[in-house]
Amino acid sequence: MCSNVRTLRHVHSYDQFMVAGQFIKAGPRHASELVTVVIEDTHFRVLHGEEELAIRPRKNNASITRIYVRGMSTRPPTRQPSPENDWLTMP
Repeated sequence: MCSNVRTLRHVHSYDQFMVAGQFIKAGPRHASELVTVVIEDTHFRVLHGEEELAIRPRKNNASITRIYVRGMSTRPPTRQPSPENDWLTMP
């Protein structure tokens, strides 16, 4: 399987984040922080700096083939209509 893949995740204000389709709770103390998740064969290890916050078992032991993040800051900006197409804008 995979051997110690690391990824960064942002803990939401409701103190959870997602890795490999699994929600992990980090605790309200760590809301809005960036944590490192070490993805191992049978569990996830959550680190903040050098401090280990949690170890959670993996519910799905399928191998990690890609690390894909889609969040608010990773979305492309919305396109603005050109001035010639003013009929596209709402009044």
